[in-house]
Amino acid sequence: MPDYQQFFIDKTPKSFGDALLLHGFARLLENFGVDPSGIVISDRGSYFSVDLATPIGNEQIDEAAKTVQLIPYIKTAKNALPYDDLRYVDYEAEKAQSAAFFEARKSGGEASPPSPEWSIYRAINPGAIQGYNNLARAWYIARSRETLYLLFDLFSATPNDIDGAMSAWKALDKAKGWGIKASATALQLFNPDSGKGHNKVKGDGLSIGNLDSFWLLEYLKAAGFYVGAITRTLRESKDRKTLVVVPRQLTLSENLTVMGKFAESMQVPLYPTQFDILAVIRYTHALIKHAIAAPRGRYALDRSQVKQRVVAGFQTAFYKDMGNSAATMNMSFLGLPGWVAVASQTDVNLYIHPETGLLVEFEKFVRQFNEKESDVPELLRPLRDFVSGDDLEVFFEFTNAFPGYLIGRRSRRKPAKALSTQFIERIIMSQNDPILSNILDSPGFRDVAYAIRKSTVIAQWSTEDARKKGKRYPYEIRYGLHQTLLRRAARKQEFIADLSAFLTQYQAETVQIEETMSKRNVPFPFEYQRRSIRTTALEEIVALIDEYGSEPVANLLIAYGYARLPRQVDDSTDETPLEPDEAFEGEE
Repeated sequence: MPDYQQFFIDKTPKSFGDALLLHGFARLLENFGVDPSGIVISDRGSYFSVDLATPIGNEQIDEAAKTVQLIPYIKTAKNALPYDDLRYVDYEAEKAQSAAFFEARKSGGEASPPSPEWSIYRAINPGAIQGYNNLARAWYIARSRETLYLLFDLFSATPNDIDGAMSAWKALDKAKGWGIKASATALQLFNPDSGKGHNKVKGDGLSIGNLDSFWLLEYLKAAGFYVGAITRTLRESKDRKTLVVVPRQLTLSENLTVMGKFAESMQVPLYPTQFDILAVIRYTHALIKHAIAAPRGRYALDRSQVKQRVVAGFQTAFYKDMGNSAATMNMSFLGLPGWVAVASQTDVNLYIHPETGLLVEFEKFVRQFNEKESDVPELLRPLRDFVSGDDLEVFFEFTNAFPGYLIGRRSRRKPAKALSTQFIERIIMSQNDPILSNILDSPGFRDVAYAIRKSTVIAQWSTEDARKKGKRYPYEIRYGLHQTLLRRAARKQEFIADLSAFLTQYQAETVQIEETMSKRNVPFPFEYQRRSIRTTALEEIVALIDEYGSEPVANLLIAYGYARLPRQVDDSTDETPLEPDEAFEGEE
């Protein structure tokens, strides 16, 4: 038989399971002495490929046939270990370790954290444990050179002949006397789009039970869950979200390293929308740090566009807790941010520098939101859509709504973070839109945005700062300015009139306060000062409106005008608070 060096995993309408199958098969190949850095998984359009730096020969397959066990049997108080040398995990011991960790947290003590796989064990038990353990047991019985050759031959050609492989399995099983059926239940945890029998060719009713699949594929999906996915319960809920990485081109070694770091960063429960946004940001951070900027340095042009060249994003599933079971409520795709491009060490620092990195800034920004507040989920929805889909329209939908949240929080003397102008600029410049770039580069635009910032977020901060020092900040805070500008944004002449009125008032107030301070010879702290706007600024902004329209100018003015300057210290250190018993997966 020939050596094996390239494999193909066909894509199907069941994209969530396809990604798990890919990861599981790549992990299987590692067990034949292949260096993980020499196992490359790639997206080829209608299928995934797995390419090996060195081929796997018959001798390697024969040697590994009896030793490969990709998933552990989960032993609980209700089931015994069927074979002494079957790889297993003691669920009750894992649960006790988790409980001890939480008790130590509550009392301020220390204890070993739960296993990195604890979240997977919890997701499997109790709803999927019988089917899962059946897969582990079946593999233990059937691990042999013939089983491995069957899998290798199946994935050596595209399209994959699943029906032929199932027929070959039936013949093999009959010859060996194993008594293992070709079909197994497609567990909802690994096949959220195949659960509870509602995927019928003819929609004439619902039946209880899941669809069936070739059991060897289901075994590999279960194995892929350990290396290419994370599953987490959500904050203040038993609902669950699962993410599976969808690669463009990635080595198994890179995948294992990045997933390990990413999983560590996602241990604390999060609110649903916050979970999606932070998952994308934290994975991108880990990917840049441990794969793109690896010690050997891979800033090659073919990997600089992270989303297009390295990892596309996640297949996701949301499971609603129904008591003794869970129901799949939503499936979606979360893309990595397309505005992230890494072609040099400068770019690495731009995104992941521990103090000034844009991804670091964005994570801190997102963590401030508490989705128990009624207006926050709707506020964050467009931000999630932007992070996942790079749609600038929904980004502006968020930045147009955010000033109300920001000003409202600070008016109640509660901390609130704002995005930096550097972040806004990076988002705009990544769009390669000459209209937006020209607006942003205009000195007139910068002047007007400065006036907006000085009259809103900075005026609010300065007023509170002066109050704490027993002083009075002399300038007016324009609380509803963003709403005024948005109301007229679609009507050019009215928008210009409102903007002109604001700038006239700003200029008059600035001159008046400067004259008053000068006549009284009152020292005016530098941080409270503001400059006059150039007389040509309004003319320049009107020219931009005439050329590009009032709406893009209004959107950019609000996004940029309510952002903070990078050198300004954010007045908020607030992040979503953690309760003493909230970390990892908790206990049942």
